[in-house]
Amino acid sequence: MKVVFQARPDFMRNPAGDTVQMVSTGQELQKLGVEVHFSADPNLDLLPYDAVHIFNITRIKESYMFFLNAQKQQKNIVLSPIYWPPNAYLRREGASANALAAWKHMQPMRARLLSESTLLLPNSQIEMDALQQDFLKIAPYQVVPNGFPDSFIGVTPQLFREQFPNIPKEFILCAARISARKNQHWLAKISYELGLPLVLLGPVNDQKYFETVTAFSNVTHIGTLQGELLSSAYSAALAHALPSWFETPGLSSIEAGACGTVVISTDQGSPKQYFQDMALYVHPMDDASLRTALEQSSNASPLPLMHHLHKHYPWSKIAEKTLKAYRKILE
Repeated sequence: MKVVFQARPDFMRNPAGDTVQMVSTGQELQKLGVEVHFSADPNLDLLPYDAVHIFNITRIKESYMFFLNAQKQQKNIVLSPIYWPPNAYLRREGASANALAAWKHMQPMRARLLSESTLLLPNSQIEMDALQQDFLKIAPYQVVPNGFPDSFIGVTPQLFREQFPNIPKEFILCAARISARKNQHWLAKISYELGLPLVLLGPVNDQKYFETVTAFSNVTHIGTLQGELLSSAYSAALAHALPSWFETPGLSSIEAGACGTVVISTDQGSPKQYFQDMALYVHPMDDASLRTALEQSSNASPLPLMHHLHKHYPWSKIAEKTLKAYRKILE
């Protein structure tokens, strides 16, 4: 079986959750015997491929071009929408006045992909419910969740401690690109008020925003870590906090939980389908919720969530579900 993965042209240069989902799924599918190619070419000759798998309809323009090309060449189209309505985020204080209008203007393009693709692979039933609420006609779907690297099972803090000996023994971690949607300024402010050191991992998406976040004296930004060092960082943290405006469900939250770390997650989006009652939840407009979660994190047990994630969400298992979905449409 040959499948081509298509996504925004900067998916490697400007990595985000869709990058991790694509690359991780692709690597595990290859282990299962699927030939996976990556392309950002909207005019790609699709003759060699059994299916086209398009990722992400938040940035819809490129995905729409991939879709038109696949439709023109009469190919099976699999779509991972990675969708959540951003209305509350786009209406927040300080948001661009045009952002919500621009989002609504692109909805007809999203509607066409969602109704005319062969199969949708939403990351949760909650995401699917949101799609069905926002769009009238939806193609058949199968839920295929996000996951974490199998190699993260059994990790220890030792490597991180050796590499970063000056990081305090107890600290809060947030691994995400530094941007307003991830809400690190709020996290920095509340953790500063509580006297908690905050370590940020991830690329800087917004330099001005980054400067407001790192203005708090409790904040250390390390940059982007990967592989064993990243999993060791999760393992070393007192808790991992991702208080975003919304997540589907937040890859770093899954990864941190799988590494045996207490998870503090936004309650907006689909995190509750993954973490159930085994995480601490915050509402991005409620200071008290974040303060309480940070205070409770030192006494919370990460073990129930860790065992739950190990059972259901390694990328190897996600790839098996993806392959089953491919076979369904090719039959």
